[in-house]
Amino acid sequence: MYDVIIVGARCGGSPIALQLAREGFKVLIVDRMTLGSDIMSTHYLKRSGGRLLKKWGLLGEIEKLDTPPIRQLNFHINDTKISGTAPPLDGLDCDYAPRRFYLDKILTDAAIAAGAEAREKFTVNSLLFDDGRVVGIRGMHEGKEVTEKAKLVIGADGANSIVAREAQAETYIDAGTHTCGYYCYYSGLRDQADEANLFIRSEERRFYITFPTNDGLDMLFLFWPNEEVKKVRGNLDNAFNESLAIIPELQDRVSQATRETRISGTHLLPNYFRRANGPGWALVGDAALHRDPITAQGITNAFTHADVLGEELLQALGGNQSIDQATANYDARQLQLLRPMFDYTVHLATLQPLPAELSAMLPVLAQEPAAASAFIGGFIGSVPIQDVMPPQLMKRFADDVTRTTMENQNAR
Repeated sequence: MYDVIIVGARCGGSPIALQLAREGFKVLIVDRMTLGSDIMSTHYLKRSGGRLLKKWGLLGEIEKLDTPPIRQLNFHINDTKISGTAPPLDGLDCDYAPRRFYLDKILTDAAIAAGAEAREKFTVNSLLFDDGRVVGIRGMHEGKEVTEKAKLVIGADGANSIVAREAQAETYIDAGTHTCGYYCYYSGLRDQADEANLFIRSEERRFYITFPTNDGLDMLFLFWPNEEVKKVRGNLDNAFNESLAIIPELQDRVSQATRETRISGTHLLPNYFRRANGPGWALVGDAALHRDPITAQGITNAFTHADVLGEELLQALGGNQSIDQATANYDARQLQLLRPMFDYTVHLATLQPLPAELSAMLPVLAQEPAAASAFIGGFIGSVPIQDVMPPQLMKRFADDVTRTTMENQNAR
């Protein structure tokens, strides 16, 4: 009998295992893939997530890999450029973009070093129930059927979570899929090692991000409206070239760089919240919340889930509250923390013309360094987005999510 079984050993699962194992609790992590393998990801770690790595004592491991610290952000929004640095958060004044095969290995190795048990290439086929309560997992490992039991099973196993499916976790917000996104890596692309660039072209409905990562490479990530997915997927090279031609300065940089990888990506980029707790189970990361990667929040979301659920479970396993109360508290807290940026992300992902209020703000922000810093901080997470955007805009974003969710429900 384990205290906790975690299905999924990446950015949601491993940090929970780390926190619990450090306090002496018995934790099993299982993953269907090889531990520390690569995975499709924007892998931009904002300082709102980086501060949690620092809290867990792992930020130094990222820095040892010569992961470039990103301090300068340049927003090229139609004809306006807003540049600056976001305010520090808990003493952290930069972002990082570590490759996932580095980051995930650091997280998993730390959990194992703390005392967690980990099994790779473990396929979970079903959950075990006792009178409606989840009490364990059943799966295949090394050619054998395996059954393991625990006080709590956590699904950190992505958008297609077996834990969510078996537990029948309700999707109560489903704001649809709006973009398709594809990326690749270049050498010789960056102008400076400490800056990231974001480009929005409303008329052409295009969104671009570039940032430095490990091993001297930079990522270039492009987004198109999802209705163009057949054209984009039909010829990714042409889609990239046509989109880069819209921004001559970026096209010029790319033309002088060397592409080092194939183009990767997907059109399956939903925006949803699932119920993330129930009798004997909880969900974290993409299993609980998925949003379009256009705001690069995935790792930060998973870390936030891990931090909040870890706090609550330490109270429960220490005897100060029940496990079900802990998971219910976690679910309520994570929704409150992450919903505002979710709404803003869905708005950006529609790739529609900017609201008049936002268009009017941009030239002012470009001329006011303090205001620009706060605006960038809203995107990065060192300033709450609701403290940057006018209340009427936040309400509009939330109303759009509600409307889209109702449309999806009616369509079904």
